[in-house]
Amino acid sequence: MKITRRAAVDISLLILVNTMWAAQYAAYRVATEKMGPITVSAWAFLLASLVLLPFLGWERRSARRLGSEPAQPGRQTEDKSGSRWSTRNAFGFLMISVLGLIPGSMLLAWGVERSTASNAAIIYLTMPVMTALLASMILGEKMSSLRWGSLGISLAGVLVLSAADLRQLQLLRGRFLLGNVLVLLACLGSSFYNVYCKELLKRFTLLEVLIYGYTLAFLASLLLMPWAEPFSWSSLHAYSTATWVALIALSVFSWGLAMVLWMFLLKRLDVSQASVSIYLLPFLGVLISALTLKERITPVMIVGGLLTLAGTVLITSLEPTSA
Repeated sequence: MKITRRAAVDISLLILVNTMWAAQYAAYRVATEKMGPITVSAWAFLLASLVLLPFLGWERRSARRLGSEPAQPGRQTEDKSGSRWSTRNAFGFLMISVLGLIPGSMLLAWGVERSTASNAAIIYLTMPVMTALLASMILGEKMSSLRWGSLGISLAGVLVLSAADLRQLQLLRGRFLLGNVLVLLACLGSSFYNVYCKELLKRFTLLEVLIYGYTLAFLASLLLMPWAEPFSWSSLHAYSTATWVALIALSVFSWGLAMVLWMFLLKRLDVSQASVSIYLLPFLGVLISALTLKERITPVMIVGGLLTLAGTVLITSLEPTSA
């Protein structure tokens, strides 16, 4: 099997993206010790928007110097109505904010708080399948036998990696059931976001999609806070250094740089191709734990991680894209 330079770049970026995403579980756990999931999400979306805003300004200044809009293959700067901010586009951003970003962040934070890390990791194995099915329904992407095979190989790797957790897993246990359902809904929200953004990327730059979506999600979170989690500026004094570090990790890496790279990859790959890499999350989480918490890595974990990586390499390097 010959891996092209483009495929090698895509594989490397997918690993980097999932490494930054793997840190979000610990960050959400730390942040929710001092604030509720809605407040955590509001801060994450606000800070991520502020981090990305200078890059959007640089992009637009560069476009003005060139005398044109930022160039993107297949991108349309106007909708059929003649306005870039048509009803269709406004509805699209509302959809990714309300049905994608808010559930993907808020429900994940809420679910992890009420369940266990093992349960959340196993439940997140449903996300690539959800994403592939939604991409097939919404975008018309075809699921070839190679794509299903790559999903299966990666899933086998994660099951090997998680064998010990599976033996102790109690997804339907009463006190964890609500948290598990919330994590599952968060997976569905994230899958919807990944798929629907592919359509918006045809008419907006990746920075525009991220910042506009985050801004709407932040405003929606503000509307929910008075009802569910009343906020006061005096509560900021209760935030520890660890809380701010967790928020920075979420906003700068998980929702910032990782999402910029992910959007870039969605333009180069089909959604169902890129989503297979999400199976790397549990393996990368183990590596991060080994480096930061001095946890032991076993041979079984290495085998599981290599199988998961093999599935990602297979679908990225051999499967043609329709993007």
